[in-house]
Amino acid sequence: MKNIRIIETGLDVNAIKAQLAQYPEDWGHQKKLDGVVLQDPERYHTMSDVLQLVMGQVEYMGQYVGDSEICLGTPALKKHTVIVDFLRHYFSGRVRRCAFLTLPIGGTVGSHTDHGSYYLNKDRYHLSIQGRYRYTVGDESVEVEPGTLLWFNNKLEHSAENLANEVRITFVFDVVHDPENL
Repeated sequence: MKNIRIIETGLDVNAIKAQLAQYPEDWGHQKKLDGVVLQDPERYHTMSDVLQLVMGQVEYMGQYVGDSEICLGTPALKKHTVIVDFLRHYFSGRVRRCAFLTLPIGGTVGSHTDHGSYYLNKDRYHLSIQGRYRYTVGDESVEVEPGTLLWFNNKLEHSAENLANEVRITFVFDVVHDPENL
């Protein structure tokens, strides 16, 4: 496959799951940070939840976040040390935006591409934490089990379908493109 690359399987993600369970209040806080509303909750209503560790920030009102290189660490970044250590180990601290995403039982993420100047020089990865899901990029699909680290071409249409009888949790992150990337 050229648009999805399984980098490693069977990674032990139990410590990451335990830390997520330790800080349940961190989920959904991307909508407010220091009292400032960052997204319109009605416009961005979703059945899934997000726990952002590093999020995009705009320079001016009306700017599309996909066209900004600004990345802002959230307060949750300091608490979720296990995933931060994982990122340092595999990517030497070159990670930009990153977040845990959930998908409910039977849920899907519709086909979309990540567009904007921010994505032009970034590689996108998933680390599957919980649940089994089908991931499709272009005309390629894989079934992803917990403990799987994968890269995919987010410049092509991609989608996900939760195949498990539990909520899917995946950690999605961007790394500045480099031929040395995994």
